[in-house]
Amino acid sequence: MSKFTKMSLLLGIIVAFIALVLLYLKKTEAKPLIEIPMHLSAYDKKTGNVENLSANQASKAFGVLQFFSKPNSKNMSQSILCVQDHQIVDKIDLYMPDMGHGSQPPTIEKIEMPSNIRSKASSEIQLGCFKLDNMQLFMTGDWQIRVFYQNGNLGLFDLKIIE
Repeated sequence: MSKFTKMSLLLGIIVAFIALVLLYLKKTEAKPLIEIPMHLSAYDKKTGNVENLSANQASKAFGVLQFFSKPNSKNMSQSILCVQDHQIVDKIDLYMPDMGHGSQPPTIEKIEMPSNIRSKASSEIQLGCFKLDNMQLFMTGDWQIRVFYQNGNLGLFDLKIIE
């Protein structure tokens, strides 16, 4: 066996090994523990009032919030938030509607769309994704992750913290 043949064989084995590792990693991609859909409302900046939109208007928005570990009141939470019209997101905050207060805003970082969300989105919908870190959901009860849009719309993700 020539030196060239041996090198080609060794290179082929290395490439096959790398392909198997990549295939394994793709199959073991983390799946979300909790996934929450968005519902859309209208927000009046002057009064702070939130109004429900008609079913037709609300159905035109898509958003999903994913947690990979169970959020609780004892630890900082982290999630991935993907929404339609991400270019006009003004701010994202955490709010307890029953208590009338929120908490410190999460740290927000724009990220690439994860493959588990890309497979759910249609090609007509342009989604953008954000990683939300340091989510201080410090009390048990009902929380909302609120996405404020520059056009006056408000995306709401409802979440119950039970411990």
